[in-house]
Amino acid sequence: MAPLDNAPTTDALSTDAGSWKDRVRPGAYTAPSGARHSFLFERVSREIELRRAVFQFPGVNGVYIQDNGTGERVYPLRCIFSGAQCDRLATAFEAALMEPGVGRLEHPLYETFDAIPMGRSKRTDDLVDGLNQSIVEVAFWPTLRAVYPSPQSEPASEIAAAIEGFDAAAAQGFADVLNLPGAAQRAGLKGAMLKALGEVRGALQSLSEPMSTVSRAFYDAESVLNAGMDTFVGTPLLLGQQFINLIGIPSRIIGGLQSRLEGYGLLIDRMTSSDAGNPGDHLDPSTLITERTYQLANAFHGADLVALSAVAGAVSACVEHSFETRPEALEAAATVVALFDAVVAWRDAAFDDISVIGIDQLDTGAAIQALGEAVALTSGMLVQASFTLLPERIVVLDRRRNIIELAAELYGSVDDRLDDLINHNHLTGDEILELPRGREIRYYPEAA
Repeated sequence: MAPLDNAPTTDALSTDAGSWKDRVRPGAYTAPSGARHSFLFERVSREIELRRAVFQFPGVNGVYIQDNGTGERVYPLRCIFSGAQCDRLATAFEAALMEPGVGRLEHPLYETFDAIPMGRSKRTDDLVDGLNQSIVEVAFWPTLRAVYPSPQSEPASEIAAAIEGFDAAAAQGFADVLNLPGAAQRAGLKGAMLKALGEVRGALQSLSEPMSTVSRAFYDAESVLNAGMDTFVGTPLLLGQQFINLIGIPSRIIGGLQSRLEGYGLLIDRMTSSDAGNPGDHLDPSTLITERTYQLANAFHGADLVALSAVAGAVSACVEHSFETRPEALEAAATVVALFDAVVAWRDAAFDDISVIGIDQLDTGAAIQALGEAVALTSGMLVQASFTLLPERIVVLDRRRNIIELAAELYGSVDDRLDDLINHNHLTGDEILELPRGREIRYYPEAA
């Protein structure tokens, strides 16, 4: 792996290289339109995700750490504009942050790179203690210029095709990987899948409105699985298809994307923390292959099917959702990628735990490959779409305000935006009458 930000190695350092003060440079952000905005700064920092997987082996002291590279880097900045025109400079900078496309950040300390301002930007104008100074707080994320979906194709269609490929491969893979030599193993699989069905119900059933079409479809599919479990266990391919279909039903709900993603995340957490999802807790290299070990392996593969299907459901939910704001789209993209990465790391460790005792497991990788493609396409599509969505801005009130005149100031209108201002900021009864000084208000301007 290359040194971070082209940092010199220890051997390359010398006393002739100067001090850190010599390496600090002016900060600036060049918007996609080409306009360059310089700013002052105080403290700077960055956050780097180090992707590491920890594997523990029974009877072996210590752990094995697998290096999976690095994830996102985040560069939060507190950009300061001073002087008689500080407010106008800050306003122009905010407009640059809201431009669609990839900009370029000249970081005061950490090199220069392609970047996208992501998340909330926060503007502060202290007209009492901080005269002649406007501050904009924002986080920059380095980005690749290329996005996953190709411009010659329709991303939603590609994602739908990838999910269809996953559905078929996951059901077939589930049927192929099971070990069902006798009645005891089939009975064990039935019990494990009934438990998994209960977890699916607990995590997802409440997402749909009672008596809605989606709610009835979920209830019907669950009832069929519950009543016919004996039959489905005898035909594992059909059992897998039924579970995949059931878990995917809530993805078709209109609205409430955040609750659906939380529901799918909850289902994944339940699977990965369950007894079925952790066969290594009951197996070590000295374990003999018995009816019990077959049952443990089969139970894990059932949990694996449910967890992978939950990721697929989260992907489909994002594709079906109509996003309005930039932060919403970017947060959804990050959530889907995080769910997929968590499931992959968990299942790889569990497969290794089972293989230690010598049970054959046929995993062609077709399902995880199709699902990974769907996740990558979805993430790229949402990032690309975020460029055209409403950016989120935050203003800190410098005095007590009335929401009517504040809506008029922020949006240029009142009647059609007052409810948005109340809902986006979760305003209480007292705050609806009068907003206190120092209150942070988030809003979504129509244009930069």
